[in-house]
Parts: sequence; C-alpha cells; structure tokens
Amino acid sequence: MTNALTREECLERAHMHDQLATATADASARMMHQAMAAEFRRRAETASVHGIMQAPNRPVAELCSPVPG
Repeated sequence: MTNALTREECLERAHMHDQLATATADASARMMHQAMAAEFRRRAETASVHGIMQAPNRPVAELCSPVPG
C-alpha cells in the first residue's frame, strides 16, 4: 500500500477490494480483500476527519527539488 493517496483514491480502492472479496470463492483471499477494503476506508476517514493533505502519488525524486550542482 502506498501512503500517497487522496481520500477519493482510498475510497475507490476500498470499493475495488469489496468487489474482489465478493467475487472470490477462496476464503483466505476473501478475508484479505475485506481487510484491505477496511484499511482503505479507515485511511479515507482519517484523512477527511483530520484534514490531512496527502502528497500526490509520485516517486519521491519527482517531489524533491533538484540539488544545486
């Protein structure tokens, strides 16, 4: 999981994992997808309650300014 997701992206991933949990017959895979969905919903709620602004989902090298040579 990446920490650089917006609230909306977290909710999208939660929905995706809910769908995957519903679609699988494998009990352990279903439990994993349900846990992932719960975690993404928790992260979305935490971000909205605390007003956390998350960084864009980009490699760290792109987020840093160049070092003067």
